[in-house]
Amino acid sequence: MPILSHRRYQQARYEQPNIFSLIFIINGFKDLWYDHVTPEIAKYAFKSIRDLLFMGIELLTENTMIQVISLLEHNRTPLRDLAEEYLSNVNRKFVDFAYIGENTYQVDTNSVLFLWIFYCFLHGPKGLKVLQKGVRCLTIARALRVITFSITILPNPNPKCNFTGPINPFNLSPGGACNDLLYSGHVIVYTISALAVTILCSLYPFGLLRLLIRLFIWIQVVQRMIRAIVEFHHYSVDMFLGLCITLLIWHADILYYDLPCLPQPLYPHLKRLIFSHDPDGSIDQYVNQ
Repeated sequence: MPILSHRRYQQARYEQPNIFSLIFIINGFKDLWYDHVTPEIAKYAFKSIRDLLFMGIELLTENTMIQVISLLEHNRTPLRDLAEEYLSNVNRKFVDFAYIGENTYQVDTNSVLFLWIFYCFLHGPKGLKVLQKGVRCLTIARALRVITFSITILPNPNPKCNFTGPINPFNLSPGGACNDLLYSGHVIVYTISALAVTILCSLYPFGLLRLLIRLFIWIQVVQRMIRAIVEFHHYSVDMFLGLCITLLIWHADILYYDLPCLPQPLYPHLKRLIFSHDPDGSIDQYVNQ
């Protein structure tokens, strides 16, 4: 009995410092947080993480539903697309126009997404504001897209497109899962990227440069829409609805009332975040110089 009691005492005495160590570490992080992070920056970070989390959940849900819908039995005979027939057979000039520059300056959809993010970051606080709005617009538009192709199954314009499984939400390129129709997801990315460039290039000093940039980016959108139709990735109605609905969502201001907003002026918050201890004001003097 004395041995067992002695062992229990040693164990209790050993566990007690661990609890105090945990409390000490938590208090250390708490003090570090209050020393460096202002409430405004914390609110901005929380809202930004919230929007990114919602977008991630939506993309996983969309990827899962594409595979689920593509596995269901349905008539796989393609529907007649009058716009595709016109572009492919009646007037080939539009198709030739759509492939101008394909192998020189045009990039895939994922690259467009990264270029959009990079372009917004280059333009400082205004670019970040446009990026935050784009993330919200992308999430809402693609959520509506999931609803549309989940309640009405259309046969893919490419009859060879066939998904056999298995369903994996984390498989970002499920081959043959192509029944995500009625509302193109690619044109959402193209439209949001073009809107971001259209807004941010207004900061440039030369009117001719602004006009040329806007013409170039919207011509890119039209070219990609035509190619998606004639290559049987989507019906023409998918591209048309994708463009129109994305534009409507972008201009629905009520959807963006709680967007993350960088505190202004930003410098005091960044100074506290990076240089919390500056008793002699040397950092301020350096910035002012």
